Amino acid sequence: MTDQTPRVGASRAGWITAGVLFLVAAGAAVYAANLRIQVQDLELRLVDAVVKMQAAQQLQQGATEQLDDMRANIGLVTAADVVELTLTGVTPAPEAVGRAYVSRSRGLLFTGSRLPLPPDDAVLQLWYLTNAGPVSAGTVRPDQAGGVLAAFDVPADLPTLTGFAITVEAGRGSSKPTGSYLLSTR
Repeated sequence: MTDQTPRVGASRAGWITAGVLFLVAAGAAVYAANLRIQVQDLELRLVDAVVKMQAAQQLQQGATEQLDDMRANIGLVTAADVVELTLTGVTPAPEAVGRAYVSRSRGLLFTGSRLPLPPDDAVLQLWYLTNAGPVSAGTVRPDQAGGVLAAFDVPADLPTLTGFAITVEAGRGSSKPTGSYLLSTR
């Protein structure tokens, strides 16, 4: 019997060792699965953080551009050579109002409200009224409430400024006014 006793003990020890190793392997597998889930969760959080960071950067860039525009507009309005022109509406837009700030060194800033919406195939065209005749300043489309805020460069060779006006022009605008003034300084 002594021959078989150590074998039974060794056999039991082998089974116990195998069982312990199985439990260790199962525990390691569960631990690895938990780690995999945690890594996937971290990856999702990282992707979410990157998306939010990119959105924040876009917002910051937009805010920076708006701030730069505001600074430029303030610089124009406070320029030493600025001329402020008040525009009033005439038929067919008597309720329309506007202001043009013209600085030969800084440009033109136009703001208007209660402007009529031009047809889809037309624009509102801004005009410098000069001693040599009207000179186009640019074209705009008001928002749905009839508001406009627009900035343009002033031509270096602009003749003496005598006023400012706005017309409705077909297409992308005209080289000279073709319709009656909607707003004017006169």
